[in-house]
Amino acid sequence: MIDFDAAVALVASRPDARLIAIDGLPVSGKSTLADRLETELGAQCLYLDDFVRPEAEWRGRIGPAFPFEYIRYAQFLAGVEALARGETIRIPLYDWSTGRVGDEHREVRPEGLVIIEGVSSLHPDLASLYDLRLWVESDATTTLAASLARCRRLGARMARAVHAECRAVSADRAA
Repeated sequence: MIDFDAAVALVASRPDARLIAIDGLPVSGKSTLADRLETELGAQCLYLDDFVRPEAEWRGRIGPAFPFEYIRYAQFLAGVEALARGETIRIPLYDWSTGRVGDEHREVRPEGLVIIEGVSSLHPDLASLYDLRLWVESDATTTLAASLARCRRLGARMARAVHAECRAVSADRAA
């Protein structure tokens, strides 16, 4: 296991790596590592959290399931596949403050380093597309503290989504 400094150094040592996945359990530090790669290495990032469905489309109470019912997962898969083919993508972003997909978009070009971040970014349908695959783990105390901080920052919508992700991943690991 390596720390974030070593992970950044590893990515920096691989100039041939153009498409990199960062996967791991919910609230384990995936976004933190992606943000560091963006800041320190000039990477572009595509976040699974950008593909949340409008809250009105969430089916009743969110339960354990994969793909997560509150994610526009087909669009996420299509976006990663397009980037792997060398195509630019433009995605509408989810707005946590309104619970809707907003007017703001993120454009990701297949130029330089591109990070794909999120639970399930290493899905078997995608894993072969990446030049480098990273898995992030965190201890329970750190994960709980990060989860509480994120929920305070983003509110109840995020809390429900994180709770559902944790239950789905736990159920999958138990199977």
